[in-house]
Amino acid sequence: MNKLTSLVLSIGLGVSLILAGCSSDNSKVSEGVTQMLDTTEQLSKAIDSGDQAKVKKVGPQLEDQWSSFEDDVKKDNKELYEKIEKYLDPTIAGSEAATLDKEALGSLNDQLTGALKELEEKTK
Repeated sequence: MNKLTSLVLSIGLGVSLILAGCSSDNSKVSEGVTQMLDTTEQLSKAIDSGDQAKVKKVGPQLEDQWSSFEDDVKKDNKELYEKIEKYLDPTIAGSEAATLDKEALGSLNDQLTGALKELEEKTK
């Protein structure tokens, strides 16, 4: 009887640890998405106001934020990973450009924001 109880408890503990690991991945992704959405909002405001200095400061932050959880997204949501990558790189490049193309960068940022919101919905 003691061995059976120990086995059941061991299995329960193992399952709990596995589930906790999955939960922490989702939490990490969720926090990262929230952070990136805040940044895309700041970027949008800077683009709309034509504040190129702020655009150059805020835009590159997206790469660091994305790199902190992109592997988890790639593993679990390959389609959304590719969609985000499709808009992320040009958005960052546009934010670093010598001259601000408000229309193009605004459109890219909006599309990136949309992809991030899709990911946010999947991680809830």
